[in-house]
Amino acid sequence: MPVPGSNNILDLFVFLDSACQAGYLTCDSMKARIPALTETRKQLAQRMPDPSIVLRGSLLSRMVRCNKPGCRFCEKGKGQGHGPIWILSVSQGNRRVRQIPIPKDLKKEVEEGLRRGAEIRRLLQQIAAVNLALLEERKRR
Repeated sequence: MPVPGSNNILDLFVFLDSACQAGYLTCDSMKARIPALTETRKQLAQRMPDPSIVLRGSLLSRMVRCNKPGCRFCEKGKGQGHGPIWILSVSQGNRRVRQIPIPKDLKKEVEEGLRRGAEIRRLLQQIAAVNLALLEERKRR
């Protein structure tokens, strides 16, 4: 059973649900659950970041070798290669992956887009969990 006071909203709902089923909470607290869930959903939606710069994928760094004779960066046994170069790797389905080279001056922008995409996915999962709890609560009535 999750610990009350946890920072994770989902932990709180699992705790409340198990406490209701075990009979630790009264009928009055169960009635207050729908407004509390609705308020939580509203708060989660308000925390949603602006989706205008969202990106999906992974940012990778690579060292590349030019294989030119005499290149001091690519010398066998001594050089590490040119780079790092930054690549945005995006799955396109059907086992296809698109790899887009990212210039150094755009790297921070790409990282922010990827971070926002991850944050939006995390918040959507939490909202979906709250909606599921609301559905189950409404079904009980």
